[in-house]
Amino acid sequence: MNQTRNDPASNSLAVAFYRYRGLVIQSLRSDINERQKRTGDVVLAGIITLLLIDAQQGASPHWQCHIEGLQNLIKLRGGIRSLARSASLAPLLHCFVFVAVIGNTSSPASHLATTTLRLEETDFILEEFGNGIFDFQMCPKPLFAEIIRINHLRARAWKQGSAGLEHLAQQAYGVLSRVNVFSPEQWADSKPSSKEDWRIVAESYQAAVSLYCILSLQSLSVLPLTPLLRASCTTHGQLLQKLLKEAQSSPRIKRFTLWPLVVLGVQAVNGGAVMRAFVREHLPEMSRHIGSYVPLTVKAVLEKFWASGETGWDACFDKPYPVVMQIAVDLSRLNQ
Repeated sequence: MNQTRNDPASNSLAVAFYRYRGLVIQSLRSDINERQKRTGDVVLAGIITLLLIDAQQGASPHWQCHIEGLQNLIKLRGGIRSLARSASLAPLLHCFVFVAVIGNTSSPASHLATTTLRLEETDFILEEFGNGIFDFQMCPKPLFAEIIRINHLRARAWKQGSAGLEHLAQQAYGVLSRVNVFSPEQWADSKPSSKEDWRIVAESYQAAVSLYCILSLQSLSVLPLTPLLRASCTTHGQLLQKLLKEAQSSPRIKRFTLWPLVVLGVQAVNGGAVMRAFVREHLPEMSRHIGSYVPLTVKAVLEKFWASGETGWDACFDKPYPVVMQIAVDLSRLNQ
């Protein structure tokens, strides 16, 4: 539907889409109401499938309820550590972790508490789910770990208010330091092939994580609005635009750069008309390329933000938006 949305034939696809979505919901409701089925693997798979459906199609503005439902079921199954022992559930849990973490970045700080993964589980999650070639949508594992930490700093800053911000600022500078010393070249060299593509992706995420850290934590007064940090954002924004321009010309990697492009879109409120035009142009292209409505949703959110006169991260994401491109999850091992 998203690849042929101007074709009249897509109307029949939309009818079928909503019919099948309704059947999925009915089936899940039936299984959840049966005590012996509600914590089964198939129910977990069904909720994750519905999560991806709603995230990609915008069928429901309340996609976070699926994350919260999954969290509750995971607790009933003994937690992530317990479920991770099941090889059949590994792709499902990986999807859950990725959507929860990246979804938090594009949500207001007031909505993070219920979907933030426990920090003490971070190392386990990264080790268990972050060793594959394409895990975390090609985001380098060390940088994905820093995204999780930034999410936690945002949640804590919202809860604490002005109290304890100095301690949080120290941790934020620690995040920036670790992101800056990360080596995209070394990470790319560890890959078996296409090292230049891996380098571009890694450098894009490195610049994007730095921007996310500064912009989101300045929005909560954790980090100050200093000329040094402003200059850092300008430098990272210009570099990120250059890298994403290279990535958009490569069909192999451009589908993995949505999140960096969204971060650039937030920086573009201060980056000038050329940067905003770049983001505005490439989001629809990405939507058609992958077959997802998400980039179009993001485009509307960013354009509203650019016109608002606001500049803060939380002013851009006034409600939770799932800026993820994954459209399906591997269920092939579910019945093994």
